[in-house]
Amino acid sequence: MVKQSKTTLFIGAGNMAQSILTGYKASGGDMAQVSVLDPFADVELAVGLNLKGLYRRTDEIEPDTLFDVVVLAVKPQIFETIGTDWASVLIDGGTVISIMAGVSSTRITACAGKPCSVVRCMPNMAAAVGRSVNVAYTADSTRKKTFETLFSGSGAIRWLANEDDMHLTTAISGSGPAYFFAFVEALAQAGTKAGLPAQLSLDLSIDTMIGAADLLKTKRAPADLRQSVTSKGGTTAAALDAFGLHDNLKAVVDDAVAAAVARSRELSL
Repeated sequence: MVKQSKTTLFIGAGNMAQSILTGYKASGGDMAQVSVLDPFADVELAVGLNLKGLYRRTDEIEPDTLFDVVVLAVKPQIFETIGTDWASVLIDGGTVISIMAGVSSTRITACAGKPCSVVRCMPNMAAAVGRSVNVAYTADSTRKKTFETLFSGSGAIRWLANEDDMHLTTAISGSGPAYFFAFVEALAQAGTKAGLPAQLSLDLSIDTMIGAADLLKTKRAPADLRQSVTSKGGTTAAALDAFGLHDNLKAVVDDAVAAAVARSRELSL
């Protein structure tokens, strides 16, 4: 008789997977029910997270062991190269959770080659501090609880009604942290160019972003907050006028989001 271990297997143990597992552990998750498969995984990871098992190849998994849940935490560019070995250790009718950008549920199901339910999720790197936005979609609502149990410790969960919207949310919240990092980097460099010491300019830029984020958490509309800090004819107004010249800021953001959406759609082909 085939052994069904009632456990979860993460395929891939990179930064995102480790952040999700850390959040799961911190929220009281049962790490003794979680295993990881990654060719570059190390023993320190297993010890630190108290994993049930750590494997470098599927043939290292104990014979007749099957997993109820397989989490695909690999880059979409290598999805095809990892083959279907992962599907061989998934129970029939099991749950596949994917954090790969652009790879559709249909494509994942076809690769599995067996009955399964797919939950797609686009987290972001703030999972490392428990503040990810985990945007998710599944056609099988019975699998939502399984997903939420694993991912709620890494941040908020937002469910989508339409899988195609994953392309759009990937461009906003999935890739979004990098946009803010790029802006802070640019602001710090502008401060240095204006004459501030580099470290002071960077510290001011970071602390200002954090303060602004906390203000946004009060649920006030961004436009209202912007207006409240902008005195007519003042320094903030002068800076915002420069942002608004020829709609510079909006045009750059529009182009950035459009580029990310286009790339997500390319990855789905």
